[in-house]
Amino acid sequence: MIYIVIRFGERDGGLSIQPKTKTRSKNSIRPRFLSAEPVFYRCRQCGNLIIYSKKQVTSPQLVCCDQPMEELIPDMPGFPVQEHLPVITISGGFESNIITVNVGEIPHPMEENHHVEWIYLRTFQGGQLKYLEPGQKPETIFGLTEADAYVYCDRPVCKMGKAHCMFNCKRGFTAYAFCNLHGFSRFQM
Repeated sequence: MIYIVIRFGERDGGLSIQPKTKTRSKNSIRPRFLSAEPVFYRCRQCGNLIIYSKKQVTSPQLVCCDQPMEELIPDMPGFPVQEHLPVITISGGFESNIITVNVGEIPHPMEENHHVEWIYLRTFQGGQLKYLEPGQKPETIFGLTEADAYVYCDRPVCKMGKAHCMFNCKRGFTAYAFCNLHGFSRFQM
């Protein structure tokens, strides 16, 4: 199947026809992760976030607002998991891939005083970060391209979490979420 994208030409005001860009990886084997597991640091005063994903022996000494930044540890004891655990859905098949991350088996509240501030997705090639605001749904969509879009089959929705997919092409992807009230959670596929 060939897809065509039609765009208005910028130079002559006419139409130009361009082939659709395919996002799928051409690899025949599953890619390896190119970075270490990320470590998250957050300023307790202003909320600045640093994501450190280099292989390291010791933690870096990061400072913000004249105070050491706090290292975020996922799922501390007493953490309310049911409304904070990220749920991952993979959609796409061979030609395009997206991952939808919903926070909570029961949708997480998104009120001013209790909401998900951000969601991070660790992928084969690095990661993606998206910020959320109160009033939004506690979910976001991440587009995957190149090695991150690697797939074994052409199902429109991956059955990995539901029907025990034989291939597990996204095994290892990890979703992280930060709640302004309860802290940090993660789900690894």
